[in-house]
Order: sequence, then C-alpha cells, then structure tokens
Amino acid sequence: MSLLKDQTALITLRPFFRFLLPASFFLAVIPVLAQHPLDFAAGKAIFDKNWVFAPASTGASDGLGPLFNARSCNACHPDGDRGANSSALVVHLNDRVYGQQIQKFTRPGVQAEAMIDLNWPESVGAKPLPPVALSLIDLEYGPLTSPALSLRIAPPVHGLGLLESIPESVILLLADAEDADGDGISGRVNRLPDGKLGRFGWKASQVSLFDQIGRALSLDMGLGNPHLPDPYGDCTLLQANCRKTTEGNNADNLEVSQKAFDLLLSYVRKIPAPPQANLTAGERVGQNLFLDTGCGGCHLPKIEFDGQEIHPYTDLLLHDMGPRLADELEEGGAAGNEWRTPPLWGLKPSHGNFLHDGRARNLREAILWHGGEANAARQAFQELNEKEQSDLIDFLSRL
Repeated sequence: MSLLKDQTALITLRPFFRFLLPASFFLAVIPVLAQHPLDFAAGKAIFDKNWVFAPASTGASDGLGPLFNARSCNACHPDGDRGANSSALVVHLNDRVYGQQIQKFTRPGVQAEAMIDLNWPESVGAKPLPPVALSLIDLEYGPLTSPALSLRIAPPVHGLGLLESIPESVILLLADAEDADGDGISGRVNRLPDGKLGRFGWKASQVSLFDQIGRALSLDMGLGNPHLPDPYGDCTLLQANCRKTTEGNNADNLEVSQKAFDLLLSYVRKIPAPPQANLTAGERVGQNLFLDTGCGGCHLPKIEFDGQEIHPYTDLLLHDMGPRLADELEEGGAAGNEWRTPPLWGLKPSHGNFLHDGRARNLREAILWHGGEANAARQAFQELNEKEQSDLIDFLSRL
C-alpha cells in the first residue's frame, strides 16, 4: 500500500477511533495507525466483536462456548483497560472435572458449571476491606476434585508488546531469588515446567502474548485457535454433555483462524503504553516518596534494553506478598503467596478494582494490603503524614 493510501486510510479511520477510544489513546496510537492502519483496525474489530454460537449465519464469528465467561475480549478489557468487578472477575482452579476456570455462561442445552457467590464485605471506617468471600453453589458436575480457588480480575492490556520485547536476559538480571543484596526483596522468575520463563498473567504463568491470547480465547470464550485448537475450550472430557454441541469451524479448521489470530495478536502488541505525564510539583514530591518508601524495589521505574527505556513500573518477577494476599492455587512454578509485580502504568484510579481479585477500592487500600516482601514499603507508607500519602497516590494516578 502506498504512503498516500496509508494516509487516506488513517484519515478515514480517525472518526471511528474517536468514538471508541479515549483521546489520549488515539493520540498515542497515531504512529501505529500511520504504518499499518487497516491491520490495526481489523485487529481491533476482532478484539471488540461479540462471538455467537454455532451454527450461525455470521460464520466468521461463530463458535462461542459451549462454556464461556465473555463474548468478546473488550468485555473484560474495555478499551484495553482493567476490568470491572461485574464483568471481568473469573474463578481460577485446576480441577480434573471443571477445568481451569468456572464458566459463568453456557450455550442453550448445556448445564452451567456452578453459580459463583461473591459476598463483598461492608466498609468499616477507613480500614481496608477484607477479601471477598468466594463460594461455588450448585456444582452441576459433582464435587471439585481440587478445591483450591482463586478469584482474578482482567488486567489492562496496554503496553504489553513492550513487555514482551524485554529480553529474557534482562529479566534474569533483575531477579534476586536469594536476596543477595539484603534489601528484603527476593524477586524470582516463574520458570515453567517446560523450562521457559513466564512473564504474563497474575502469576507470570504465560510465556508470550501468543500463549496469553490463545489461552484467553480458549478459556474465556471457548474458541479454538492456533495455540489451543480444541473448539470446546474449558469443557473437559468429563463434561460429556457440553462436548456434544455443534461448534464453529472457520478457516484452518479453527474457530479463530490463523489470519484472525495474527491480526488480534498484532493489535494487542501495538496497543501503546500510556504516555508519560508532565508531573506537577506535588506529584514530583510523590514520585520521590514512592522511591524513598521502597515501592520502586519491585515496581521498577524504568527498564532499559536494546537502546530503549520504558517505564512500566514492574520487574515481571514473582514476589512473596504475604498470607493476606495468598490463595491456595499454584500456577507454573508460582506458589499461592507469590504474585508477579503488576505494571503500574495507566492505573486509572477512578476505576477502582485493584489487586488480583479487585478487592481494593482505591490505591491506598491496595498499598495497605501489601505484605511479605512489601512489608517494609507498606510500613514506610503508613508512617507518612496524610499530605505525603496523598502526594504519593497522586503520582501513581498519573502513571
């Protein structure tokens, strides 16, 4: 495609993106659109589109289910952001009968796996809320064979392509599993059973965006794809009824064809990181407090590699976060008390739903939930006066 045609396509697509994306996202993504406008638009269309049950007249969009938690990627990651409790919370498990997730929805004629009962605690003064009480009701396929459960909320997806591009050697240099420097922080990589290094997901259990996206298509929407081609998704062999349904079969004998998968993968890789803001004087004070309290020990302010510098505020490592944040579910090589440092860029504090299960209503609560290796940083934050805490949180809000 000629440069002139590229520019014409970009001008044509601008109104489309202005309605669907925040202005800051649109401005950040213009360089990407200028290079590959049609592929980017096609990838976003796949990210946004609602899948339907097979057989359907819209053959390129059928294959949903038979068990699923969402009809689209955008349902859990609205405009690439962190999900909301109502739509983006899922229950992870590792069960021989129920698979890797409890699915909230099914296609007609298929038994629902269970009802997910979430008992959100009431606020008591300024104290952080206790974790949500999780239970499963009406398990339709019999009792769980592995009772460990973990509630997870969909994380934001901006800047993931940059995180994927960090060389493994750089991540390994950041690791300090034995706390050799004596700073109380002993981040380590999640070395998966096949020997590969994980970097995506709440427990760093996925190696690449190819793995992460393929897993999400399969588990969250029941869509066969180049990574996980089974059209029945998380419907296990012991759930015979749901494996009798008619599933989609588009190009490449997949529900998400290789071409569609490549466009989706390319789109997610190109979703830009949030642009760095110009900080006010108070926010710069907060930035210094962030470093002085030790928060930057895990949430690294910058990572340098291959001649570039990025600011995701993560080290992509597993850390012991203490018993209050622990679950009982191991993932890859990650224990229940270990969590990958989540990136802090693009926090959008007005959305709430912080930490892996959305329990924290605001950033202050999220900080106060930190334990384990983050004990010292949390205590340092608690020793700040009200103005200093506010300045630190204001800084986080601008990332």
